[in-house]
Amino acid sequence: MSAILHALLTQLSKPHLTLQTTKQLHALVFRLHLSHDPFYATRLVRLYSINGDLTSARNLFEVTPHRSVYLWNSIIRAYAQASMFDQAYSLFLGMQRSDTRPCNYTFACITRACTEDFNVDGLRMVHGGLMVAGYGSDIVSSSALVVGYSKMGKMDAARTVFDGVRYPDLVLWNSMISGYGSVEMWEESLDLFGTMRRSGEMPDRYTMVGMLSGLGGERLLVIGGGIHCLCLKSDLDSSDHVASMLVSMYARCECLASASKLFKSLLQPDLVTRSALITGFSQSGQCEKALCMFREMNLEAKRADHLLVASVLAACAQLASLKSGSEMHGFILRHGYESQVMVASALWVLHTKASEQVPKLGSLPDHAVITCVDAPRMPRDETIVLTFNPT
Repeated sequence: MSAILHALLTQLSKPHLTLQTTKQLHALVFRLHLSHDPFYATRLVRLYSINGDLTSARNLFEVTPHRSVYLWNSIIRAYAQASMFDQAYSLFLGMQRSDTRPCNYTFACITRACTEDFNVDGLRMVHGGLMVAGYGSDIVSSSALVVGYSKMGKMDAARTVFDGVRYPDLVLWNSMISGYGSVEMWEESLDLFGTMRRSGEMPDRYTMVGMLSGLGGERLLVIGGGIHCLCLKSDLDSSDHVASMLVSMYARCECLASASKLFKSLLQPDLVTRSALITGFSQSGQCEKALCMFREMNLEAKRADHLLVASVLAACAQLASLKSGSEMHGFILRHGYESQVMVASALWVLHTKASEQVPKLGSLPDHAVITCVDAPRMPRDETIVLTFNPT
């Protein structure tokens, strides 16, 4: 019997098992009269959720009479990871009505669910429950709250949570710094970074990425260069993630020489990095380089997204090149991008500038936003809302 239990525990402790194996283990747990044990139920719920079988996970949860906090956390996390946020939140409310009290990981999990669902009211309610439960200074749940409030632009609330933790760890520092960076509050981000250094906490690559994220514009180039120098001194520039963010930052700051140099040092640049550099070339008027880099990316079989395609179309429009425009139009049709509003709008601008017939816009909604790139009498990023009246 002990050998069977040992083998069962070994299997249930594995990070991933197939659905068929999970069901076989569930059957064994049932035969051993262990199905009502919350320990085994928790392990099985996790494996069912990994395989996307939430029905079996929920059925097992419902028939388990004694539900531990770990079992509650597993089923809530299962629905949250499946983007079924209403069910996750409903389970959380059910847990609060039960005899099992939520722990800090429960609050962190449901906080992430509210964040992904962009549920501000839900996040505030979870925050209130967290405070009542005595987890106001807990680092795990506080980090999740800081990220949630930051993503929703509620920086005052995020800072209140951060200040409520007496001894923040590096993860919490990074969450707050990244939050400021995401809403372009550069002074606050730099001030907090200085406070972190004075407290004795050493930055890591995630700190640098948080400070670099969204940093753009010529006036912020000095700040970006300073962060780059700090990366070099701390030997953090060797991280591909940091190097990619530096490329994106220099491209947004229109310092394309530095961006190109760093880009060439990357072994496997990702789509975001490529897109940032191509967009940088396009917006700075170096449209031939943007097109050349886009062609190289396609030769390497790297899949572009609709935002990058729209940016390349903008480069073609600036060149007023019928050949490049026709090439891009064919690419769009082959890869099915013509239904994307941004791509169709950029095509409209391109064909208008090339004095060619406007392509069929049947895929556009009645109201579409056309971005006027480099229009002669309008500032960059100006937009016009066009109304199409089908005849």
